[in-house]
Amino acid sequence: MAHSKKLQFILNKLYELNPDKIELKLDRVLRLANDLGDPHKKLKNVITVTGTNGKGGTAFYLKEILQAHGYAVSLFQSPFLYNFLTRFLINGKPLDEEKFINFVIEVDKANNNQDITFFEYITCIAFKVFAEAKSDFNIMETGLGGKYDSTNVDYQDLKAQVLTPISMDHKDFLGDTLKEITHNKCGIIKNNTNVIIAKQSNEVLRFIDEELKRKKIKRYIFSEDFNVNEENNRMIFQDDDGLIDLDMPTMKGSFQIQNAAVAIKTLKSIGLKLDNKKISDGIKNTEIEGRIQHITNGKLLSYIHEETNTLILDGGHNEQAGKSLAEYLEKIKGKRSIYLVFSMLTSKDLKAYLSNFSSLITEIKCFKLRENFYETKYIIKQAKELGIHANSNSSATEAIAQLAIQDPNAIIVVCGSLYSVGKVLEQNI
Repeated sequence: MAHSKKLQFILNKLYELNPDKIELKLDRVLRLANDLGDPHKKLKNVITVTGTNGKGGTAFYLKEILQAHGYAVSLFQSPFLYNFLTRFLINGKPLDEEKFINFVIEVDKANNNQDITFFEYITCIAFKVFAEAKSDFNIMETGLGGKYDSTNVDYQDLKAQVLTPISMDHKDFLGDTLKEITHNKCGIIKNNTNVIIAKQSNEVLRFIDEELKRKKIKRYIFSEDFNVNEENNRMIFQDDDGLIDLDMPTMKGSFQIQNAAVAIKTLKSIGLKLDNKKISDGIKNTEIEGRIQHITNGKLLSYIHEETNTLILDGGHNEQAGKSLAEYLEKIKGKRSIYLVFSMLTSKDLKAYLSNFSSLITEIKCFKLRENFYETKYIIKQAKELGIHANSNSSATEAIAQLAIQDPNAIIVVCGSLYSVGKVLEQNI
């Protein structure tokens, strides 16, 4: 178990906090932060990261490059896989359990049973935790939005804001069109800050321009103000200052060099003097579980033929994430067959995600993780319409074991949900 019984009991209580109706405003988080003494205003060198894809990777590259240069860094990350306390990272280490419980007691007292959502509550905990830590830099990753995200508060020392690639996701909260979603994401951007814009579609760039043209900001746009290429297994970063020759990221996927480039430009934009060797060290040190992660040790290896099977875990859950995963699998496939072990929340666009794999994979083994996940019958039906053979299993590990017996040379990919990937990873400990 990742959590003690005491911690799990407290978390279960926190999960019950959500009011029946999510309100698209910041009144509650600002009220609670104020009652706590506005700890967010005490944070030094704040960098916010928002977007649809690449938030976690970009935030971790920022953290690791800064730490390689000797800075103390606090990072609030939105998703977690199996250890809730990793949401609050201080110099790469999760918040101590007893400290977390003490912060809960303090925040609970300040809230005084008033309406608050789970994410608003834990964001205020992050403010308190990081204010106490007094780190040199504080990186705040948004939850799912921008304008009404709980992290969108009036930081007194906001240094830079990052917009990672924006695409369709969370339509139930952010809007039904790409323009509406972009508008929401851009709502976090404040005046008098540096805005670093990752690679975007031309359509999204146009929407971003519409949203930001009235703001007093300094913007840096990928492919216009900075760029990155892979040459001879090296990462070549380029901006107006010239070229930087760097080691390739440890993390898999061609998009990782873009995430790393955005992180580098962000830190350069605020005037930091960066050492090329330390940048490389930071990039190589950046690893996030559940992001095109190859399983090379742990209990999961007992389910497969360790020498011949390849087991990959990826928690991406929207169309663009599916595209990135498919591109990576195509690159490594060779003559081997690829199988997906798949589960997905009903709030996600299942068919848009799976459409990336129709000509690439041999079979889908699907399972239903819990109540708010798609029924396996529905997944099988949608897969059939895309020309993909699919059948059901009771669990991810059962599917992995069956596929390893069925094809000892197979590439087996657990994907579609951070929750299901986290559940599998928990079994690898």
